[in-house]
Amino acid sequence: MSAQLGIAVVTASASGIGREIARTLRRDGYRVVVSDIDREGGAAVAQELQAEFRACDMREPSQIEALFEGLGPVEVLVNNAGIAGPTRPLPQISLAQWQEVIDVNLTAAFLTCRIVVPGMVAAGRGSIVNLSSVAAKIGYPDRSPYCASKWAVLGLTASLAREVGRHGVRVNAILPGTVRGPRIADVIAKYAHQNGISNEAAERHYLERQATEAYVEPTEIAEMVSYLSSPRARSITGQFIGVDGGFE
Repeated sequence: MSAQLGIAVVTASASGIGREIARTLRRDGYRVVVSDIDREGGAAVAQELQAEFRACDMREPSQIEALFEGLGPVEVLVNNAGIAGPTRPLPQISLAQWQEVIDVNLTAAFLTCRIVVPGMVAAGRGSIVNLSSVAAKIGYPDRSPYCASKWAVLGLTASLAREVGRHGVRVNAILPGTVRGPRIADVIAKYAHQNGISNEAAERHYLERQATEAYVEPTEIAEMVSYLSSPRARSITGQFIGVDGGFE
């Protein structure tokens, strides 16, 4: 582990991609704050990393505010929290389902950025990494709330990068492809059910969109976050970076 750096907050870091990001940033020397709605899982990750755990439901603005209370300036913010939402045609999607996806995938990132940016600007440094998706490169049948939210994350990223770049603060988005883990397994199962095909056929559908025809590993996303949060990426901001196995 390298010398202690500043504070890094990783949302939804009790499992999957978020957990690997928290592990990697802790390896890099950051004081990591693990945050998740899953109290048991989040506390276990924090104990493993000798980090701090703060429970947070990203649908609740008051809990997002509480997440940052008393922390001091944040050097790295990783907006990893996200939900898949429903897999069904748009007319069958309720307003409540739409709103929940937008709240978690987009509004929560707006709120966390609004909280940490003033401190980063005052310090003259900082890195914000927003997790978007390859769904921000395409139209996604039966996944309109998710797709719309992930496209919107790119707009938020690009706009904020232009606002704060002259203050030494960088803002980038990562677009993961089909990342191995329980989240994509659930998405594949829903796609199979919606289209009346087997799970194996649904899995092939997802993997064949990628040139590698292989899952992206959570550690690969984490290493990109590590790079974007380091001085090596000083001139990289406002970018949409695919870690997606050549998805198209």
